[in-house]
Amino acid sequence: MSPPRSRGQYVPVRPRSEVYVAVAAAAGIILGTLLLIWLMRPGQPGVAGTGGLFTRQPRMTWLVVVTLIAIGGVFWYVLSRKKRRRFGDWGTIAIASGVVVVIAVLIAVFWPGGILRHYDTFPTITPSPGTTPTTNATPTTKATPTTVAPPTTAR
Repeated sequence: MSPPRSRGQYVPVRPRSEVYVAVAAAAGIILGTLLLIWLMRPGQPGVAGTGGLFTRQPRMTWLVVVTLIAIGGVFWYVLSRKKRRRFGDWGTIAIASGVVVVIAVLIAVFWPGGILRHYDTFPTITPSPGTTPTTNATPTTKATPTTVAPPTTAR
């Protein structure tokens, strides 16, 4: 009798939690990309205050980006160091992230020259009334005179 045929290599089915994490990561990447495209859209040339938020408010953009990088650094620092903390890992992350946000708000308040750009209000343009050219036009209807002028005599 011949040996039984091999059915192939066994591939275990992935747990659902891994599938959920993969789908959430893909959706996060897509939504993040769409958000960045919307925030970074260019404005009209020569017109102040148009375009995405990153184009209109570059100082605020820098502050938000640096704050998010600092919060990412907090995550990395807390989760990479295996140390027993008083409030646990997630409690430490929450407290440290709150401190980073408070510092960012203080920087925004005391930023020299202000954190936000304030654009002058644009004047509202009222449409000019339509003008008609002035011409010596004769009336379209002829009226018959009701009084008769006296005849003139030649001298």
